[in-house]
This record gives sequence, structure tokens and C-alpha cells, in this order.
Amino acid sequence: MTVAGVEFECSVVEYPSFIANLPTLQEPHYVLYTADMDDATQQPWCPDCQQADPIIEEVIKESGGTLLKVKVGDKASWKSQDHPFRQDPQLHLTSIPTLMHWKADSTCPGKRLDCQLESVHSASDIKQAIVEFTVKAKEQDA
Repeated sequence: MTVAGVEFECSVVEYPSFIANLPTLQEPHYVLYTADMDDATQQPWCPDCQQADPIIEEVIKESGGTLLKVKVGDKASWKSQDHPFRQDPQLHLTSIPTLMHWKADSTCPGKRLDCQLESVHSASDIKQAIVEFTVKAKEQDA
């Protein structure tokens, strides 16, 4: 029996407290780094995030576990080389969307799915990549 996943959302500023709480939540743990909403369009400013985010949310919800969606900020903030997630020694984010699996009882990331999400363009290919990623993540936790 699969238990529906749990989803939380936070900003760059809220990130440290949400990450600290992650090990106490339902496993497996996933963190999705994604774009903020564009005020004019009410869509994520990143086209890859527009396409991938709903599929990621669906797959994680179906597979169980916890998904933390982290909004990286507006386009100008994200593009800055001084962005905290680009500078963070554990993250070294270079692209969004990035989906990370956080190992059980851990405060550091495990496997990641990042530039692969930029290279696939059909919804079915995105879903396949995410399903394969979550299967490997669950095996890693076992």
C-alpha cells in the first residue's frame, strides 16, 4: 500500500529551518529547487520548471514520502553567481529545476536529478526520469 506523499514549500530565507526538520518527516525525503512565480504570468519564470514541477509533484505524491519545494527567488536573484544555493558547499546548484533525494536521517543531500530535466522535453520522458530517480532513491534508503 502506498501512502500519499506530503508536500511543503519554502523560500531561500526559510530553507535552513525546513531542511533541519526534514529528517523528522515521512521518508523518503525529496527537495525540489525551483523558480518563483512570475508576477505578470503567475507561472514559474523558468520554462523547464513550468513543465517539470507538476510531474515531479505527481510522482512524489504517488510514491509517498516528503517533497520540500524550495523557491530559489526571481530570475535576477537566481542568475547571480552570489546566490546562496550556488555558493552552498553541499548543494552547488547550477540549474533548476533540481530534484534531490536526502538520505534517511541525514542533513545532507544524496543523489540529484538536475540538468537531465533540462534535456528531456516530453512529459512522458520527464515522468520516466523522475520515476527511475525515485526508485533508485528508495533502494538507497533500504
